[in-house]
Amino acid sequence: MKTYSFDITPYDLAFLGAIFIGLSFALQLGFVKKINRAANRFLSLALTTMVLWLLWLLGRDIGLEGLFSYWSWLPLQFSLALGPLIFFYVRKITQPKNPFRVKDLLHFSPLLLEQGALILEIKESIQTGAATYQTLTFQQLNPVLQLLAFLSVSAYLYASHRLIERFYQGLKFNGGDRHRYELRWLRHLLIVFALSWLLWIPFTTVDYFVYDYRLATHAYYPLYLLLVAMAVRMAAVAFFRQEVGVPADAPSFLKPSLPMELKHKGTWLKKVVKTNGCYKDPELSLNSLAEKLELTSHELSRIVNTVLKKNFSDFVNEYRVADVVQKMQDPAHDHLTLLGIAYESGFNSKTTFNRAFKQITGKSPVAYKNDLKKEGPSYNLERHNRFATVISNNETTLKWSHKESNRNFMFKNYFKIARRNLLRNKGYTVMNITGLAVGIAVCMMIFIIIQFQTSFDLFHAKKDRIYRVLTEHHPADAAGISYGKGVPFPLPTGLKTAFPQLEQIAPIYAGHNDQLQVLDGNGTPVKNFKELNGVFYTTPSFFSIFDFPLLAGSYTSLKDPNNVLLTKEIAEKYFGDWKTAMGKTLKLTGSYRIGAGLFQSPPIALKVSGILASVPANTDFQLKLVIAFGTDFTGDQEYGLQIPDWNATAPEFGCYILLPADITVDDFNQQLSAYARKVQSADKKDSYAIQALSEVHYDTQTGNYSNKTISRELINVLWLIAAFILLIACVNFINLSTAQAVNRAKEVGVRKVLGSNKSQLQIQFIVETFLIVTGAVGLAVAITLLALPSINRLLELSLSFNILDNPAIILFLLTVAFMVTALAGFYPSLVLSRFNPVHALQRKLTAGTTNGISLRRALHWWYFNLS
Repeated sequence: MKTYSFDITPYDLAFLGAIFIGLSFALQLGFVKKINRAANRFLSLALTTMVLWLLWLLGRDIGLEGLFSYWSWLPLQFSLALGPLIFFYVRKITQPKNPFRVKDLLHFSPLLLEQGALILEIKESIQTGAATYQTLTFQQLNPVLQLLAFLSVSAYLYASHRLIERFYQGLKFNGGDRHRYELRWLRHLLIVFALSWLLWIPFTTVDYFVYDYRLATHAYYPLYLLLVAMAVRMAAVAFFRQEVGVPADAPSFLKPSLPMELKHKGTWLKKVVKTNGCYKDPELSLNSLAEKLELTSHELSRIVNTVLKKNFSDFVNEYRVADVVQKMQDPAHDHLTLLGIAYESGFNSKTTFNRAFKQITGKSPVAYKNDLKKEGPSYNLERHNRFATVISNNETTLKWSHKESNRNFMFKNYFKIARRNLLRNKGYTVMNITGLAVGIAVCMMIFIIIQFQTSFDLFHAKKDRIYRVLTEHHPADAAGISYGKGVPFPLPTGLKTAFPQLEQIAPIYAGHNDQLQVLDGNGTPVKNFKELNGVFYTTPSFFSIFDFPLLAGSYTSLKDPNNVLLTKEIAEKYFGDWKTAMGKTLKLTGSYRIGAGLFQSPPIALKVSGILASVPANTDFQLKLVIAFGTDFTGDQEYGLQIPDWNATAPEFGCYILLPADITVDDFNQQLSAYARKVQSADKKDSYAIQALSEVHYDTQTGNYSNKTISRELINVLWLIAAFILLIACVNFINLSTAQAVNRAKEVGVRKVLGSNKSQLQIQFIVETFLIVTGAVGLAVAITLLALPSINRLLELSLSFNILDNPAIILFLLTVAFMVTALAGFYPSLVLSRFNPVHALQRKLTAGTTNGISLRRALHWWYFNLS
């Protein structure tokens, strides 16, 4: 009976969870009776479309065709309907009286293309027996359909945005500002979904230009989950929020009346604020007023929001504006400007004054004063009721803090001002970003090289227990000890007999300059190849030690001579399609060495008995062909590698073992030394020792089968070089920033006069540095992507820059960004923030600044010497 097992990955579990949640919301939106049920049905169908798409991905990922042969025939892809469904949902929300007509079905006509492609795929699937997504038709049409889906959703999202804009334009002013926020929730959701959808562009760009459109589907899984999560969030918000069309406020006779005590407190509050003139304090906040009135900030907030139906700012500004209007009519204040009157009335900035005055009176302060002059003099100094009461959103905030609001607003201003400064000084910005980007790019490439070199053979599950056997040479005429990777031919067999506790023992021989011919059914050569390296002879135990997956065939076939395993790439190189390579015949003409002698092997026929998956680049075993040990010279006991002579060795002949967990290296080395004395002649002092797999790639003296090693000392030197390059870039940035210090002295002086302190100025300049560093990191990523192919050709490496599969790169970029911001931004922020405002406005530098410039000269000297 044919069995089938599911291979569930974390992504598959995430898909299952998203499918369950998505279907739950889709069913509730579609069947729960609500006023917006007609609109919710469109959103339900849109979510169902994405859930079905995720279901198709899940089935493909777990290989569902092994259990249900025809499941891929199911119509689960309706991506061209997603855009129209979102559009009609928004249209039903913004235009509830606009019904869905028959002609609107034309928006879904592109679905015919998608389903027509499915029919063609099913037809080819019937002929070939493969799943629809494995057919040639799918491979040709799927990119086109994906492009159409991307364009369709993008266009319909824009059309939805236009619908919301027209909805706002059609609304009339209703005495407040709530009409402006009627569909703000929907607009925000659509913007977030649109930005997520546009992530297709960088994903596809990297796939096409960097990976030649061969990036695995798994690389897109985070994007798929993000899009479905955004759709589920939209559905959840639409389902749980109060429906459009339902009155926001219940009728007054249904509302519970406010407690009488709370109403009295509201009257008392207005009287106290007006009588005591609390509003004239420019630093007045919710907390400070609460302290003056001996109330808690929560209680004061409740009175203002619930009883007076205002927020705190509007409540205070009403009294300030009334005071300004009163003073405008008082001849005693004619000598003051409008801004002076505003400051006397408690405003602390011109912008706030103008905005609050116009919001309350409907006119600018200048226009209002001109109207007063036209009406003639007035000596009624009472508060005029010329303006409407400001009623803000009546949602009570339980823990509202004016200081916290100002702090958030200030942080926004930091970024806004930093962006403006950088755009105003374009040359300075470009130089800084370019200098930092080059330094960061070089550091990133060094980091990728180090990460690649330190990752060799770490993917093996038993890597901590894998060792290779080395020959320990003790020359009689030399005092030192040297090691060689070649071992005597009888050693692997002897280890099996002498050390039965070893779990696995694998002899291995690496061939060079092997001639190969592909034979047809009649045994006639049709193709000729030459492999300089990559041809290995070993036993099945090698694959019990190391993890090199098999696509077809069996490892046990290497027990029989003249069998060979090919890697997928070599099989495609020799036969075109690796699936057709099984059972084919190759003719091999090789050579081998014993000691210093080179011998030619006669041509032998090899049968392809298995296909290995692609061999990772970060392994010292760059396998191409793996031939059964015992084939040809490896099984020759007279002239080959089976000679029972402990003096017969070859540099390419080695042995790997899998050491049990309960045996230490030192103990086994002692046993090996005793075994060497036992089997070798008395006049020979050579011994044997084992070396951990984790040390093989870094052993530059002994070497390995890839002939590519790197010492740990060189890796440390590379780290040091990267650190110095990054430090040079930071010093260059500091020099440019401090050189600009004099040009920004006036700006610093004005800010200090207006009340900025050192910490605020330092934060401002560090934010500017952070923006520059962020731009530099983005440019560095682009430089790395462009330079990496050349680096690979120059160093003969297989480096890759894949952020999705290598989160260490993201961590490295974040670390570099924050570290460079701290190193390069700290000192310039100190220099700029300690300018004396009086001298700065007079273009004079203080002693502190001179010291800073002297330090800049020292940095120049250090910079050129380090370079």
